[in-house]
Amino acid sequence: MSRLNTARGIEPPAKLGGLDRVTDSEIRGQLKLDQTKEALSRINDGKQATVEAYGNLDGNRLFVIIALRGKVDIDKTIKDSGASPEMVKVVGKSTCVESNELPTQCYRGSNTLTVIAQAANDGVSVNDVGPLADEAFAAMK
Repeated sequence: MSRLNTARGIEPPAKLGGLDRVTDSEIRGQLKLDQTKEALSRINDGKQATVEAYGNLDGNRLFVIIALRGKVDIDKTIKDSGASPEMVKVVGKSTCVESNELPTQCYRGSNTLTVIAQAANDGVSVNDVGPLADEAFAAMK
């Protein structure tokens, strides 16, 4: 059964957090969304993956959402990133990393889906990114 779940496609929603999904091919190319999606699928044994951006094209609020079919060890991923324990915060049902050097990221996962939400702008708090990770997870499961 879990093999079927990891092979299922991932449908990204048209909006997240009130922000539109970026569909313009030039901007998607600049953000390397499709290249990242292909690379993720290759390194994850062909499991389905999607990489999407949501936000204003003026760049005031832009988020990247990565969704992978299958389970990712979120605690290990965060530890491997070098984040210290005081940088890790739980927002809603997401585990987030807040750092001055790295983009703010939040993770939400289950046995069949893992979602990573990342701010593409400076100065964005986990309180902004965490709810987006939860919303993306609910929309894509």
